[in-house]
Amino acid sequence: MSEIGPGNPARTAHSSLTTGQRFGVDLLSGSTNALATLAIVLTLGMLAFAPLGPQAAGVGIAASFACVVVGGLVYARLGSSAAATGAPSSATALILAGLVAQVVHDPAVDLSSASGVVALMTVTGATVALMGALQIGMAWLGLGRLANFVPQPVLAGFMNAVALLILLAQLPVLLGLPPQTALSDGAALAGAQPLTLAVGLLTAGTAWLLAWRWPRLPATTIAMGVGSAAFAALTLGWPAAALGPQVGPVAPGALLPNALLPLVQDDVRALLLRHAPAMLLTAAVLAVIGSLESLLGALATDQMTRNRHDPRRELLALGAANIAAGICGGLPMVLSRARAVLMIRGSHHGRRAIAVASLVLAGAYLVGGPLLALLPKTVLAGIMVTVAVALIDAWTRQLLRQLRAGERSVEVGTSLVLVAAVGAVTLGLGFVPGITTGVLLAMLVFIRNMNRSLLRGRCSAAERPSRRIWAPAQEALLARMRQRITVLDLEGALFFGNAERLRSQASSLPADSRCLVLDLQRVGTIDESGAIVLQQLSWLLGQRGVTLLLAGVSADNARGRQLRAFGCFRDPQRPDWWPDGDRAIEAAERQLLADTGVADPQATMALADTLLLRGLDPQQCDRVLARMPAQLLAAGAALFREGDPGDRLYVLTQGSISIVGGASVPRQRFVSFSPGLMFGETAMLDGRGRSADAIADCDSSVHSLSLADMDRLRADDPALGEQLVRNIAIHLAERLRAAASAWRASAA
Repeated sequence: MSEIGPGNPARTAHSSLTTGQRFGVDLLSGSTNALATLAIVLTLGMLAFAPLGPQAAGVGIAASFACVVVGGLVYARLGSSAAATGAPSSATALILAGLVAQVVHDPAVDLSSASGVVALMTVTGATVALMGALQIGMAWLGLGRLANFVPQPVLAGFMNAVALLILLAQLPVLLGLPPQTALSDGAALAGAQPLTLAVGLLTAGTAWLLAWRWPRLPATTIAMGVGSAAFAALTLGWPAAALGPQVGPVAPGALLPNALLPLVQDDVRALLLRHAPAMLLTAAVLAVIGSLESLLGALATDQMTRNRHDPRRELLALGAANIAAGICGGLPMVLSRARAVLMIRGSHHGRRAIAVASLVLAGAYLVGGPLLALLPKTVLAGIMVTVAVALIDAWTRQLLRQLRAGERSVEVGTSLVLVAAVGAVTLGLGFVPGITTGVLLAMLVFIRNMNRSLLRGRCSAAERPSRRIWAPAQEALLARMRQRITVLDLEGALFFGNAERLRSQASSLPADSRCLVLDLQRVGTIDESGAIVLQQLSWLLGQRGVTLLLAGVSADNARGRQLRAFGCFRDPQRPDWWPDGDRAIEAAERQLLADTGVADPQATMALADTLLLRGLDPQQCDRVLARMPAQLLAAGAALFREGDPGDRLYVLTQGSISIVGGASVPRQRFVSFSPGLMFGETAMLDGRGRSADAIADCDSSVHSLSLADMDRLRADDPALGEQLVRNIAIHLAERLRAAASAWRASAA
């Protein structure tokens, strides 16, 4: 996979350089990235080992360098992202801090001795290596794509909780108090050191100002220099000033693969066994959170580089990097969006530049250890304050802006409540309960929303009659009875979360109901619970004398296959399944007619009894009949096609003719005619040709009267011609009146 998407001008410019020039550019880009990353690397190490107390800085910084150097090199070599830059993250550092706190409180661990600290590093190193192994397992199981399905409120609440935890952890350091000081302890707060706080806030303010005015500068590194200079100036000018401690000696040898060697000692193995459940849980949480954070970061960098990462390969690379970092006693590693953005902005983000950045950081650790020991802790705490503020979720900020602007929608309120709930549980109970709570709440909201959206509309057949045009006598009967047909239009998914609502809608049918039509054409999926509810409704409604008709269901479409796959509606013949709502409503109308004794609504009608010949005497009828020979059509035959000349009208005397259009299967039905009705008169009158196809639904018989024959009849007998025109006008008026009546009922 290419490191940069095709057509990227950065790649084109870089490839046009000579080998020496490319090496120089990569060296400069990598060195700049390492310098800009230095402050974050230092502070996150202190954060992860904060429960260790005074030794936290030295041990944590060494572990952080092991992560970014060893793990970063492995990730840069194996990753698929265009900017595969690895580093610790605030979230994973805090998660590891929870395990460190548990080991610190183990009475069998003597942290005042070097062996006790080494044992602690063995526990954390083994946990990080186990995290890497779990990530490799996730990759082989194809779980990398699951990052796309994490609910946004869960991620937002989690990141906001991490930001607040980081901020709270820095307050004692900024105030010059011991790291574990409770902020509710008034006596301890009385010993706060104002100058220490001032130096930390100066550092944070400098970083914010530089990032705002000159975003391309390494703001955190410059701010760290400014804060350190202020600390040194105050120390020299005011020796008695209370400014808080410095980092102190950094643990040596952390870049060597020796973190797990103490496992040969019995007491270290016993320590691991005692904390094995906590280690396993921490490794699992780190694997999930680290993978999500990295994969989401990879998606973001893809958009900037026009690249496309491979989620499976990315997880494999992360797993290998964390195994390597764990063996060297490093912190958990993730894809660092901050480092990636710096690389991309520098326009040179190949693997060599990333490797150079890791090697420069290794040199800073191995050679600059004495200088790192002089860094003031309040300066690093000020940097972490800026990191915490930057971690506040941007989507949450946008929702709050909408709320302040007066938007009071249910969606905004629900999202903010979910974010707050996840954040509160994470702060109070930890990361695993927070994420679990968020996923459960998101599922409940999803179920509620699906339940709310299932019912798209409810009406009677009086408001939504079928497109079948019945004979006048039949239409008169149906006009009085269509209220007994209820139509429920559904959309979305029919599943366990909303199936009960469908049952309650069906139970609220009017007492005189005869048919219930469920239009499922907009239902995307049906689960087992939805299928069972439909089957039960069919039985229960049948006991009440109500026929259930399912629209949008057939034996060869997805809904029909789903219903039968779940053991429902297994009979091969399904008179209750119809391709669309229109035909299902027609079947319900036919049921109403059958209840009144109209056994065959499509009975044959003599041409002389049709509306076209109404009001004519026998001699006039004979003259018209002589010009309207019968035309027999087999089922499925076309009477005319769209675009054919519209030179005649038709009268149906037997069977059924439907006017259809479109390319879908089944084709869209515009209207169906019953015996006794005429059609095609509009095209004959305006001469614009046929606007759709006319297809015989069954064996049918039609008679046609051409415009030329009508003109001859009118010329020979003006009274006859006048009556024919009047009958056509009455027919059109009745069609228009019926349509207007349906529109009024629907609007009501």
